[in-house]
Amino acid sequence: MLTVLRSYAAWLVPAALTLLSFGSGNEKAIAQGAVAKPIAQTLFPFSGNYDVTIAVEPINEKFSRAIERAVSTDAPYGLTEYNGLVYTLTDFSTGLFTFNTDPTAIGLEGFPEGFIEFSGSGANKVSGTASATALIDFVNLTGSGSGSLIITGGEGIFRGATGTLDFFENDTISPNPNDPIRGQALVTGTIKVVPEPETGVGTLVGIGLIGAGFMLRRRCLRSAS
Repeated sequence: MLTVLRSYAAWLVPAALTLLSFGSGNEKAIAQGAVAKPIAQTLFPFSGNYDVTIAVEPINEKFSRAIERAVSTDAPYGLTEYNGLVYTLTDFSTGLFTFNTDPTAIGLEGFPEGFIEFSGSGANKVSGTASATALIDFVNLTGSGSGSLIITGGEGIFRGATGTLDFFENDTISPNPNDPIRGQALVTGTIKVVPEPETGVGTLVGIGLIGAGFMLRRRCLRSAS
């Protein structure tokens, strides 16, 4: 039994010292700037002007499906293209249009969830949901609206992104109901990114040592019995 315990100690103590040395070296590297400290949150201010095209597909006398596409020449981070699928509830008596990517939010059942996505030629993407209202002047064939784009994820530098983008839009409506609605939108706000937590190598080594020590202890108890 004593021999086994000595062997166990002879193995565990150097391993523990190695772990402590690694942790000390890692902290020293962080202090010297060799290993970057995790950033709690990165904020990306956003402001872009978009030329918008909206193709409206009637579902029934109250509801429509709106397929939105837009391009920008000044949007930051390479997010120069916008695509979206939203659902519309129309009140023709007032000219009020209510938009939402969630069809059930406007009382429409049995349809898939819509979406919004900002992208471009690069790897950066931002996606999420949207809600908005617009007031249409059927006499002058113009419209204006505003709403919020809720960011729920992304790619590239926007992996794990959250945040809210507000938009304001002015539209021109064609006398031909089959023609798309065209407009200009200003999108502003802040995109937030919180880095995903990473398990340190030292932590993994420590877990391995604890597991190995537990197994050796069980063997020692079996030998003693």
